[in-house]
Amino acid sequence: MSQAPLKNIRVLDCSTLLPGPYCTMMLADMGAEVIKVERAVSGDPMRVVIPGCFDYLNGNKSFVSLNLKHEKGLELFMKIAEGVDVIVEGFRPGVAGRLGIDFDSVKKINPSIIYCSISGYGQTGPYADLPGHDLNYQGLSGLLSISGDPEAGPEFPDGFQVADLSASMFALVSILAALNGKARSSDPDPVYLDISVSESLAMLMMPRYFEYRDRNRPSKPEFMGRGPYGVFETKDKKYITIGVVENHFWLNLCKVLGFDDLASDKSLNTWPARNQAREKIVPRLKEAIKQKDSEYWLTVFTEADVPVAPVNDFENWAEHLQYKSRNFFPGVGDNKKFRRFPVENLIDDDINESIKAGPGSDNSAVFSSLGLSNEEIDMLKNGKII
Repeated sequence: MSQAPLKNIRVLDCSTLLPGPYCTMMLADMGAEVIKVERAVSGDPMRVVIPGCFDYLNGNKSFVSLNLKHEKGLELFMKIAEGVDVIVEGFRPGVAGRLGIDFDSVKKINPSIIYCSISGYGQTGPYADLPGHDLNYQGLSGLLSISGDPEAGPEFPDGFQVADLSASMFALVSILAALNGKARSSDPDPVYLDISVSESLAMLMMPRYFEYRDRNRPSKPEFMGRGPYGVFETKDKKYITIGVVENHFWLNLCKVLGFDDLASDKSLNTWPARNQAREKIVPRLKEAIKQKDSEYWLTVFTEADVPVAPVNDFENWAEHLQYKSRNFFPGVGDNKKFRRFPVENLIDDDINESIKAGPGSDNSAVFSSLGLSNEEIDMLKNGKII
């Protein structure tokens, strides 16, 4: 688009690892100027843990380094904070306050600031000070209790950080809503956003919870057992997904497979009934799918209007014809570009894709814009303040 929607919005990103940086990555791709603050020398731990992921999350930002425990470092932080619209931080509750960069401190010098804190359990409550990672939040939210084999106990289900990224999305939505409110006000108040990772995931669990309640609190096997809805191995040792929920898809599936007896069985005319009869349906379905290669099933099920898709892995996902037809992964081979936001017409055309060498690589540009001379910047660097 001619002008990205967040052009002229400035964001100060004090977060590390995944939840905060993923949120600010999307803000940057929609045109916001994002300045990432890191500790001098060591920087964001993601630089070491998963360097490629760090580049993906932060390649569209400016980097400054600051020693926030030093009086001069705090002073420089406040100078930057005075001129931004949004601050995102991911410290444990209380740390920002001890550093002097918390909401109450910042709003004194920037009375219209939108300040977003992302933490594992939120800023209050008995778990607020506890450490945690995605698995812990999945446990607290109830997700693990319904994940994995329906006949087994709680299992770690997801191949990605679903809790962290749910917080990223709720932080993004909250920031955009606050920016909209700010734009509509002639005298905007400061806004504090307390984003809990565990609560963000619990929000995504709500539809499943109400299903659980409406079905009279069934056991896990009764609740999560599925009929013609799952992953199935093909003759060539590949896998496909079949997602039959509605009755017309069920009849289409039975027609392709020649399951006339199942199609005519009126007791299987609903989704809950087919789930209850999974021991009758799934073994036959598995055996039938194993008789042909994956491409055969993808073709015939597609032609018959049955919800089907391949199970891709990281070696072939970018080459799938659906992604290629929409140019979702531009480039070729190892030179492919990976989108940071899926809605192309909201992405800033002038975005900078380059990756800087290390923490503080934009110190000179950012601090000189605040009025510091080259000599002053060198002194700060020599004093290990930046």
